[in-house]
Amino acid sequence: MSKIPHAVVGAVMAASAIVGPGWADPDADRRPTFTKGKFAVPINQEHIKEDWAARGYSTPKVTAYPAGWSRGEHTHGVSLIMTLVTGRMEFIFAGHRVVVEPGDELLYPAHTVHAASNIHDATTQMMESYK
Repeated sequence: MSKIPHAVVGAVMAASAIVGPGWADPDADRRPTFTKGKFAVPINQEHIKEDWAARGYSTPKVTAYPAGWSRGEHTHGVSLIMTLVTGRMEFIFAGHRVVVEPGDELLYPAHTVHAASNIHDATTQMMESYK
């Protein structure tokens, strides 16, 4: 094998090690993560509990939010993860709207400013956990 490719690879790796962190997004780990259709519907709560426990989250609970419920901008002192069992919820993060439906997964780090609303015409049941 030629020495030139090794030299080029070595130079690129060295440059990446020097300038790479400067290009990283410092807020990347502070943003919400939304996964559409992560879990099969109807929701298997035991499957989700196992999935979240493997990622270090607490035992989930199911909370009911009545039609018309909303809460303005606020934060939580823990990282949250959720999916809906029934209904639809809207979350607003820094002006960005996320609509969560059964089977979708939304997680966001502690102290993330957000607002939330039940946009379903009936009670929404949300399975949620924290760490």
